[in-house]
Amino acid sequence: MNFSKTTEYGLRIMSYISLDSSRLYTANELFEKLQIPFRYLRKLLNFLSKQGLLVSIQGKQGGYQLAKPLHEITLLNIVEATDDVVNENICFFGFQNCPLTEKCSMHDKWGTVRDATIEILKTTTLLELNQSNKSINLSKK
Repeated sequence: MNFSKTTEYGLRIMSYISLDSSRLYTANELFEKLQIPFRYLRKLLNFLSKQGLLVSIQGKQGGYQLAKPLHEITLLNIVEATDDVVNENICFFGFQNCPLTEKCSMHDKWGTVRDATIEILKTTTLLELNQSNKSINLSKK
């Protein structure tokens, strides 16, 4: 399962904001920290807001913050908001459509891997990601 650049950026944005979900993050700060092209970043921030994952606060003291508590946002929520890859029937060998009537040799094995990946995305929250990031940062000090 390959994620698009939009999904990669969405995951980076959401995981970064989760590090301190009590504060507002400006687009400029996110640009400096995450090095996502600015116009793309702004577009993605607006899109994540429309999808209900971020709240946009306008004005001089404004910015972006998570729309829900960390434990309520899964990685699957972010992937589904930014990409259709989860719902696509992608063939391991790259065929446009999986020929379900004549399955390839990898069909069942790939389906198992795909289902396991989706389950991991579904059960991993930003809270878990946040706790892992904090333990990694503490061990580097």
